Amino acid sequence: MSLHSATVVALVLCLGWTINAQQESLPSPSILADPGLEIPQGHFVKIVCTSPSEYDRFRLEKQGKEIMNKNDLPSQKPAIFQLGPVNEDTAASYQCLYQKGPMWSQRSEILELKVTSEDVTHTSDPVPGVTSVTTLQSYKVWNGVRMALAGVIFLVLGAIIGEVWYNQ
Repeated sequence: MSLHSATVVALVLCLGWTINAQQESLPSPSILADPGLEIPQGHFVKIVCTSPSEYDRFRLEKQGKEIMNKNDLPSQKPAIFQLGPVNEDTAASYQCLYQKGPMWSQRSEILELKVTSEDVTHTSDPVPGVTSVTTLQSYKVWNGVRMALAGVIFLVLGAIIGEVWYNQ
C-alpha cells in the first residue's frame, strides 16, 4: 500500500467517523419561562431548561448566541437561568442545549420572551398545562414518595430482624 492510498484510507475513515458523530446527537431539552412569556419591565424571569437525560453542562442562548452556561448542578435537576430586572433588551428568542461528554444536544424549541411596560395579570404558559411551579412540585412529590417508600422498607426490615431475634 502506498503512502498516498494509506492517507486516502485514513481520511475516508476519519470523515466517516466525523459524519457518524455529527449524526448522533442528544435529544433536545425542554425550555419554559417562569412566571410566563410576558414579563413586566423591571421584574425577574427564570428560564428553566430540563434535559431528558443526564448532562455535564447546560447553555442558554439568546438569538443564537451563548449568554450563560451552568455546570454546577447535579445532572438530574433542571438548569435555571435567572434574568432581570428585565427591560426591552431582554425581549428576545431563547433556546437551550446541553452537553454530555463531547456531544451537544439538539437545541430546544424557541422561547419568545416579551417584556411589557404594564403589569401583566395573566401570563401564558410556554407549554400548555405545564409550568415550572408544577415541575418543581412534582419533584417534591416524588421525593416524598421516595422517602415514604424508604420508611416502609426500614419498618419491614426492622420487623424481620425483630422476628429473627425473638425466635432465637
